[in-house]
Amino acid sequence: MSIKINILINALGIVDSGGISVLDKLLQECTTSDLVKYYVVCNRNSNIDKLIRKFHAFKNFEFKIVSNRGFFYRIFYENIIFRRYIKNNIDLIYNFSGSYQPWIKRPQIVKIHNLIFYSKVLDKTYKGKGRYISWIKEVYLKRIFFKLSLKNAKYIEIQSNHVKDHISNFINIKSKFFYVKSDINVSNNEFHISKQYDFSKKINFLYIVGPHFEYLHKNLLDFTNAMLELNKKKVDFEINITLTNEQLSNSKVWNMSLNSKTNFLGYISDQEEMKELFYDNTILISTSVVETLGLHVIEGIKNGVITIAPDEEYANAVYGKNRLKYSLFDNNSLLNTINSVIDYGESFDKKILSQQCYLKINEGNKFKNINDVFNEVLNV
Repeated sequence: MSIKINILINALGIVDSGGISVLDKLLQECTTSDLVKYYVVCNRNSNIDKLIRKFHAFKNFEFKIVSNRGFFYRIFYENIIFRRYIKNNIDLIYNFSGSYQPWIKRPQIVKIHNLIFYSKVLDKTYKGKGRYISWIKEVYLKRIFFKLSLKNAKYIEIQSNHVKDHISNFINIKSKFFYVKSDINVSNNEFHISKQYDFSKKINFLYIVGPHFEYLHKNLLDFTNAMLELNKKKVDFEINITLTNEQLSNSKVWNMSLNSKTNFLGYISDQEEMKELFYDNTILISTSVVETLGLHVIEGIKNGVITIAPDEEYANAVYGKNRLKYSLFDNNSLLNTINSVIDYGESFDKKILSQQCYLKINEGNKFKNINDVFNEVLNV
């Protein structure tokens, strides 16, 4: 059967963490179609190299590797160099990392899986802490670009309905077409029974975060302060964190006195290795100010461990309201939630099962395969 559609997948800017996981799932979905040729444009890094090796045998993929020369070069490449691909009769551009090329007259889908540029909550947090320069550098300057992208875009793909609400605070969305697409696997074999808990034994705290851990939206300081208080109270615990000792050694959001209780795991890209982190007596804590999904929390729920996340709108939408939560930037709140878990004398099976059921139902109402979105946009 001959190729009928050519799609350019723009994955520039995707380096690690959740972006790589979602890109992996996207490419896997693309392998289900024999009628599409996919031109995948991405930056050179070790995680992308692994994906290329994984999918190199699929004849409908063609990878184009671009040197990472900074954000402004990316803008140049997307708006100038991309025009050369159009000569290859590209039918659709899928902007996986949130940008848009206004000079290219082809249907384009813009995917949003990062809300830090569209969050008034995060803006308020930066300004409330007096971090105006950081806000300009980390949020505002890039917001100008991505906001302009969304203003021009007609088709927008999001991971959850709450993302649309955030975007509507910055642009008029009345003329936009939104596609809510699931980026997690919710087949039954992906869910595991609740882990066993006996808090008379050592507690394992799991904190999964990428290399941008010092950015305010990741909010590692909440976790650090809670661990310091538990240490003072002589609680028997250890920390597993997906950063290296070197990354944290000079960080203002970490306290070196916790090093003796910490296993520095570094970035973990292998899914099987990641699953090994979810074992008995494990409590996963997320302190993110804002998320589109928060894959780390979802993986915790799927693997049957206790998860604690902020009492924020995004978390209620993605993980459900029947969960363990705390108030952001409130040391006592997180500590009280942890203590309530430790002091709870009953099984957590029902609560974890309830969260797993919520995930299955919530994700079940979304597009499952990216090709279904492509077909709707192209009317094929």
